[in-house]
Amino acid sequence: MFKPVNTARAFEIISEQIRLEIESKRLRPGDKLPPERELAVQFGVSRNAVREALRNLESAGVIGMQKGVHGGAFVQKGGYDGVTQSIRDMLSLGRITLNNLTEARLEIMGVVLRLAAARATDEDFNKLDRNLEDSRLAIVEKRHEDQMKLTADFYYLLAKSTQNFAMVLLTTPMAEVVHRFVTAAEIQATESVIASRSELLGHLRNRDSDKAVENMSAHLKTVHEAILRRFPDGTIPVVEV
Repeated sequence: MFKPVNTARAFEIISEQIRLEIESKRLRPGDKLPPERELAVQFGVSRNAVREALRNLESAGVIGMQKGVHGGAFVQKGGYDGVTQSIRDMLSLGRITLNNLTEARLEIMGVVLRLAAARATDEDFNKLDRNLEDSRLAIVEKRHEDQMKLTADFYYLLAKSTQNFAMVLLTTPMAEVVHRFVTAAEIQATESVIASRSELLGHLRNRDSDKAVENMSAHLKTVHEAILRRFPDGTIPVVEV
C-alpha cells in the first residue's frame, strides 16, 4: 500500500502518503490502519517515525487512536476537532484576534442564515424548536452546563439546516472557540436570548433572510462586547477541561 520513505523528516512523508490513501478512497472513514510495526516495515522507517506521523494525523483530526485489544489507528468519520484546535492555536499565537474571529463569524453566519432560509425543512425547524424549549427549561432550573451545550447545539442545527456540511465545518469550530470565551467570562444565557432565538426562527420560517441576519448580527456583536469587557485584550482564556 505504501512506498518506502528515505528522508530526515520521514513523518511528514508518511502523513502525506496516508492522506493520499484517504483522498483516493483506498482508505475510508472507519478503516483501521495497519499496526505500527507493519507500517514501519512498509515505509522502511523506525517505529518512532511512524508514531510521530500518527500523532500528527491525530492532532489534525484525520485519524483517531483507540486503546485496548481491538484498538489502533482508525480513519476518522469526519469531524472538526482539528479545525477547532487550529483556530485556538492561531488565537494563542496571535495570528488571529477575537475581532478577526467575530468578523469572520458574522460573515459566515450571514451565508448560513440565507441558505437556511431557503433550505430548512420542517424537520429542521422541529429540532430547533425542541432545542429552544430545552434551553428555556435549563435556564429556569439553572443548569448552566446543559445550557451551554444546548447553545452549541443550536448553532450546529442552524448550520445543518443549510443541507451543506461545509457550513457545519466552518461554523462549528468557531462557535466552540467562542464558547471557551463565554464560559471563562461566565456569560449566562437569559430568557431574552431565548426570545431572540425564537424571533430568529420566525424569520427563517417566513424565509426572511435579511431579518434573520440582522437578528443574528446584533446577538453576535453583543456577545463579542461582553467578552471584551471581561477580556479586554481578546486573549483566549485558559479553561480547564
